[in-house]
Amino acid sequence: MAEPESAQKPGFWESALDEASAVAAGREFSQLQIHNQGGLYWVEYSPDRKGRSLICREPANRPGTVELLTPEDYSVQSRVHEYGGMSWCLISEQLIFVNADDQQLYLQSLDNPEQITPLTSHNDRRYIEPVWDQLRNRVLAVEEIHRPDGVENRLVAISLKDEDIVVLHQGYDFYAYPTLSSDASSLAFIAWSHPHQPWTSTQLLTLRFTEDGEVESASVVAGEQEPESLSQPLYTEKDELYVVSDRDDYWNIYQVDAVSGQLTAVSATRTDLIPSPWQCGIRHYGFMDDQLVVISLLHEGAQLMIGCSAVESGFNHFKSLAIRKNKLALVAASPDRLPAVLFKELQQNFRIVVGGESPLAERDCSKPEAKQFGSGETQCYGYLYPPANCAYELGLNERPPLVIFLHGGPTAATYPILNLKIQYWTQRGFSVLDLNYRGSSNYGRNYRSQLKGRWGEVEIEDIRQAVTELIASRTINPSAIFIRGNSSGGYTALNALCELDCFAAGASLYGVTDPEVLDQCTHKFESYYLHWLIGDPVRNRDRYRAYAPIHKANQITAPVIFFQGEKDRVVLPDQTRMMVKQLQVRGISVEAHYFSDEGHGFRQAGNAELVLKSELSFYRAQL
Repeated sequence: MAEPESAQKPGFWESALDEASAVAAGREFSQLQIHNQGGLYWVEYSPDRKGRSLICREPANRPGTVELLTPEDYSVQSRVHEYGGMSWCLISEQLIFVNADDQQLYLQSLDNPEQITPLTSHNDRRYIEPVWDQLRNRVLAVEEIHRPDGVENRLVAISLKDEDIVVLHQGYDFYAYPTLSSDASSLAFIAWSHPHQPWTSTQLLTLRFTEDGEVESASVVAGEQEPESLSQPLYTEKDELYVVSDRDDYWNIYQVDAVSGQLTAVSATRTDLIPSPWQCGIRHYGFMDDQLVVISLLHEGAQLMIGCSAVESGFNHFKSLAIRKNKLALVAASPDRLPAVLFKELQQNFRIVVGGESPLAERDCSKPEAKQFGSGETQCYGYLYPPANCAYELGLNERPPLVIFLHGGPTAATYPILNLKIQYWTQRGFSVLDLNYRGSSNYGRNYRSQLKGRWGEVEIEDIRQAVTELIASRTINPSAIFIRGNSSGGYTALNALCELDCFAAGASLYGVTDPEVLDQCTHKFESYYLHWLIGDPVRNRDRYRAYAPIHKANQITAPVIFFQGEKDRVVLPDQTRMMVKQLQVRGISVEAHYFSDEGHGFRQAGNAELVLKSELSFYRAQL
């Protein structure tokens, strides 16, 4: 029997990849460490664990065996700088981790994981990036103190003997990447202060310790003369100091002269070697048996280099490197496989420790096509995913509907790797454009800086250009274009709906509707971010209002669906309700879903499933 016409129309294709399957594949791996006795450890998050992040390990003497170490009542996650990062470290026969609920440090036995004891007990403080100072039986960490009159960040040392806390350095607004030399005589770290973000201007500092651990001297090594984004300082086993800098546009690796402090480039690629440092402590380079291990974040897909040689692994995206002597571990992803933890010794091939599944058949998996739109200073980038479902094919003159994905940040990026939430759409006959508009990271400092003072303008120009070129090339159906985004991506989606008349519908997932309100209620880490993105909120109030979707809602003519967490403290629920009401009063087709158990971002699997199902139904109503 022939299938009904509606089932064959792109956008209405049937698929076995349902909402639950698409969401369940959202397992994440991060924060890898290798024990000095060879065991591999990492942090794992999956949506079905109620938002918990757990430490897992593969014991050195039992390859292929995965053990879960974090007990039921704990979750390993720091909220320092709000976005967290490296939340634990190994110390001989124990580990130290930051517990998500109270943000305190805990000691956990490796032999008896149920044996957990608190190291700190300060309900007004948070911790991140614990570093073991074995010589002095203490842990070095970034401490964030929350007081009624503000938030203070500093570097501290915490005694494992009596829990005494000593301040090592303070005075900057933010600290990250405390890195101890192998002889424990020096500590390198990154610091910066308002109005800067870690991707605009930071400084590299070092502390010299006396034998008993007191600070003997402190020096600013780099970043004092000209603005540059410095990140990921690293001491080698020979105590040579390296750091990443974008002083020549792209984030490359430099060696620091021990006497003069001068930086000498050891990599000079026309590509970024790290992403924007939203999180602290995550590594993207290192040294393995004296050879530099580095990731090049190419537009077509990342490349892993050991020494001068590219290493084949079957994957094209890498992060969270962990290296100990001749052992290397990292998190990897690819266009047709789910994220995996990989491990190798110097002369061996990579093996998959966990993850790396291929959930879709070859013909059912849409592969990303690297795209460039525009030219010169206005050029932007993205990845186009065409429809892919072996049970269907497009007619000779048939063009698919398009869904434009906009990442959050906005100083972030998207990558050409398997995302089942994208495949959910391509399986049903949609094309997806995952856009790295100007201001995204991974294309150099100049590209990142094009958003400065022009947020709400530049990325709209890029969307217009991308849509124009895709229509001109007869790649998509010009009457069936949809746009969606979360957080700042939701802000861009709403602004695009206000400014452009090419959309059949759009979706805002906890999207920013009023940057003025956001500036008043945002957290310390981003409290000057909008000054960089738009301008001073007092002197440039007109710009804030001109680029606020909530003040331009009367320009929207396309249907819009909203998804909002009731516990959101970044995008206030009342802002979303106000915009929904404005559209309803004008008779615009609008739908809104509010989640009582969600904040800024949806972590509950059931809620994420409802978002996909509702959004698909909403778009299909416009086809």
